[in-house]
Amino acid sequence: MLQCSADDVFLTRDDFGRPVSAALPGYTGWPPGARLCLALGDDPGRRLLALVRDLPVALSVHTVPRGPVGELLLPFTALEREFVRRAPAERRARRLARLWTRKEAALRLTGRGGLATADEIDALGGAREAAGTVTLPASVVRPTAAAYGGGASANTAHGPLAYVRELPAGPDRVACAATAAPVPGVRLWGPAALD
Repeated sequence: MLQCSADDVFLTRDDFGRPVSAALPGYTGWPPGARLCLALGDDPGRRLLALVRDLPVALSVHTVPRGPVGELLLPFTALEREFVRRAPAERRARRLARLWTRKEAALRLTGRGGLATADEIDALGGAREAAGTVTLPASVVRPTAAAYGGGASANTAHGPLAYVRELPAGPDRVACAATAAPVPGVRLWGPAALD
């Protein structure tokens, strides 16, 4: 992807502590100043790696819970709870996990560990689709969030947006990537490629 040796790629961290590449070698053909942003999502038995050029990225990967989901609904809005409850019983846990990974990836994008605000975020934006948006509360976003490293895009009436995209993770897991702006596509590598 980078057209260079792994030894020529040096990692540093952005203002939020997320890994990004330092300046890439000139022979890669990437423009001067271009950076590769990385995120690693890890769940027992499944790792995912997201790589995006010049755009912060965050991942969330979770195993679909087994059993009743009633007490797991606490960090969700009233609309999200209803969305989960309306699902057939055998699909509720997966629907809940999908919403959670959307929320978690969006909050990780802010780099502020704002999981305490999860019940303020409506992750239903495009929830019936594999891609959508999540509006983040202003309390978890820096004023300079639109700049590189801030992890959020244009402000809405409620706050900046995170663009979320669900990723295939297998029958018992769900995964979601969040970026600060729409991305044209996602390429996935199998777990063997990450070992």
